[in-house]
Amino acid sequence: MTTTYTLKKPVLDYNRLQKICKQVLDDAKEDRQLALEMHRFFRERVEANPQDAVSKNLMVDCLKLAQSSKTNTHKTMDLLIKLESVFSKDSPKESDKSIFNQLNDILHD
Repeated sequence: MTTTYTLKKPVLDYNRLQKICKQVLDDAKEDRQLALEMHRFFRERVEANPQDAVSKNLMVDCLKLAQSSKTNTHKTMDLLIKLESVFSKDSPKESDKSIFNQLNDILHD
């Protein structure tokens, strides 16, 4: 006969969410560095051959990727700040809500 496994701690607690956010920030930083490196590569190709339309398009795509990684960093930091404000409240009403409900409230504020 099987027994139901009951978690002793919530799956997504405050520390776990911070760890996930840190990983997102690290990944975004690495993506940005790689995109800028590729942008430099394609820019050199365009400088060598100004008629290379494919390299021009790829150069622009690399800039878009670098910008989107920066945007993701800003969004993550914004969520971390809002998350910190939610967890810093000492209201029992807030602590009774599940973490998913709290994150949903943060996203819709």
